[in-house]
Amino acid sequence: MAAALGLPLAAVAIPAAASPGTGAAPLMSTTVVNGDTHGGTIRFDVDGNAIDAHDGEIQRFGDRYYLYGTSYGCGYVRLERPATPWCGYRVYSSSDLARWTDEGPLFDATTAAWQPRCNSATLSCYRPHIAYNAASRKYVLWVNTYEVPVHFHVLTSDSPTGPFLEQPDLPKLALNGGGDMDLFVDDDGSAYLAYTLTGNGYDIAVERLDETYTTGTGAYTRLEVRNTEAPSLFRRGETYYVTLSDPNCAYCSGTGASYLTAPSPLGPWTGAMRGDAPIIDGQLKLANLGAVSKPGLDWTDYTLDLSVTPLQTGGGGAYAQAGWFFRAQDTRNGYAWLIGNYPHPGATGGNLTKVVYVDGQPAKVTVLKLPFSIVGGQRYQVRTEVLGSTFRTWVNGVLVDTTTDSTYATGRIGLRETTGESGLFDNVSVAAPDGTLLFQEGFSGDTAQWIGLEPRKRGFPISEDSCGGQPADVAVLPAPGGRTYLFQSDRWNNGDQNEALATHNWVPLRFRADGSIEPLTCGATYDLTLAGLKQGSDRVPADLDQTTGSAGFRAFCDTKGALRRAQTFIAGRSGVLSRVAYTSFQDTHPNGPLTVAITTLRPDGTPGDVLWTDTRQVGDLSWAPTEVAVAPDIAVTAGTSYAVVVSAPTLTKGCYGMAYAPDDPYAGGAALVSTDGGTSWRVEQGRDLKLETSVRPGSATASVPAAAA
Repeated sequence: MAAALGLPLAAVAIPAAASPGTGAAPLMSTTVVNGDTHGGTIRFDVDGNAIDAHDGEIQRFGDRYYLYGTSYGCGYVRLERPATPWCGYRVYSSSDLARWTDEGPLFDATTAAWQPRCNSATLSCYRPHIAYNAASRKYVLWVNTYEVPVHFHVLTSDSPTGPFLEQPDLPKLALNGGGDMDLFVDDDGSAYLAYTLTGNGYDIAVERLDETYTTGTGAYTRLEVRNTEAPSLFRRGETYYVTLSDPNCAYCSGTGASYLTAPSPLGPWTGAMRGDAPIIDGQLKLANLGAVSKPGLDWTDYTLDLSVTPLQTGGGGAYAQAGWFFRAQDTRNGYAWLIGNYPHPGATGGNLTKVVYVDGQPAKVTVLKLPFSIVGGQRYQVRTEVLGSTFRTWVNGVLVDTTTDSTYATGRIGLRETTGESGLFDNVSVAAPDGTLLFQEGFSGDTAQWIGLEPRKRGFPISEDSCGGQPADVAVLPAPGGRTYLFQSDRWNNGDQNEALATHNWVPLRFRADGSIEPLTCGATYDLTLAGLKQGSDRVPADLDQTTGSAGFRAFCDTKGALRRAQTFIAGRSGVLSRVAYTSFQDTHPNGPLTVAITTLRPDGTPGDVLWTDTRQVGDLSWAPTEVAVAPDIAVTAGTSYAVVVSAPTLTKGCYGMAYAPDDPYAGGAALVSTDGGTSWRVEQGRDLKLETSVRPGSATASVPAAAA
């Protein structure tokens, strides 16, 4: 029945050889779904709502898995003013890692104690991590805050789902100023906290906790790395591992992942000596940082030539941009010219952005529209000629700009990418006016000629982009004959206002014979055979008639003003349309209600007469994709098509979103869009919007004709 209705079946029993006399339950294989051929998809809970738990972890307690994380669905927007509320921490549970039940908040986040600590007027609160203390029989929760010097609070509970109660005393650690952290309990019951040192170059410390797991002992070590965060500490055999976000980039949709190893949690920790930018096929790949040449501080007039390939990674893939420095003292002082396709008003498609940096701040910014487009992934030959106070720039041999400025008279050259941006660089050369070659770099070897790219202690790399996310945790899960190590990353919305739209990527780690970790494979799905799995099930609403299913959906927001969206469906049986659930969300603070209407369908397949309508106020909708369930209580006829139409005609700010699937999962209908207030409609081929309908037997209070007039 579930398969016929389009509900996913993700866990399959595998016969196992039972031990004599044990009556052991069969092992099960479960499929972890991260996405499809189109990219990442939303992971829904058993009630059809997007899982809203981020920067947390998966734990196995008893016979269930628990997913902990920070919630964003109430409308928290990082650092926004006026302040937006903090949404707290949430937990989901599952028997098979595929079907998750929302167990609710870990504690009441709306109190006068927690909101001033964590709302967007602060640096907020993140990273819920939990360990079970077998001696005290308590579940211990550590959370990262920023209003106290240690940056942590500790809470305890008798249940893995809470409620958790805050400890009367703050934890004490050897080092204050902690950030992202992880709790680890060793095989002997001793516990450790791995935590980021936000005030010490984003190094990582590992400290042994006391027997209560609620405070440190002062016994600690440092990994001696920098620009890292999101540590996850685990053990495999006699080797201890820490995986890291390396380099760190908060809320970025794609940061590197690496790991270090040690013979004990307190070290010594071994990593790799490498720079912050890899050389790939003779090109330097730069992401989220800048670098300047070692020579050149006294250079005055020169011509800089280089090859630049901006990559479409800025803004979560919204734009490509790559830049170069000249007459730079360092990456904080000098000229930075950038080419890209950032959507600057009046300069979309391709632009040259000219920035004069003074003490790390842009003292002057000018955007020039280029006479051609800049395409992400395409290589461009750039030249900037610096003579006195006049700078001329060519792109692919075309003179695109002449600028006059006297802020800096001398300085180095360099390469520049900022948060979320990346690019490839090659064939860098600097020549004096008389043709003398001052500098040349082909990236055929190392990066010894650059400041900011020097080799340093880092982790062994396993991914350049953590499968499109930021590392969160490694879950150690019981499996036949051993353990499975499940690497989790948050696919952030790249710092967008609505991080409730972030999704997850889960991939099992693969180890070589020597214990080293192989590069992440970043697959769309993985089949995992784990010990103790039990078949889960999705919620099936009463009288379910039609469903588009829950697989293959992603989020998009544009319903406002004249833009309307619709999903058509066929009534499978005659009766009363008792429930319609359309998946939606709010984004960027909409200033009006969402209208949901049920209409007939005209012969041309477009919405016709309105049979029923209702509105939902802004506060009724989550910022995470969630079912908006309505009860039309109108008569429908088997085999007749209808439409669910959503609109927000009064909106002048924000939007309402949808969950859509591009592979036509529902054969009984289609998605439509109107950009003129419903006067005309266009079918979006192959696309369906997430929808469920229920039809109960009986008669409606007022029967309405199913056919258009």
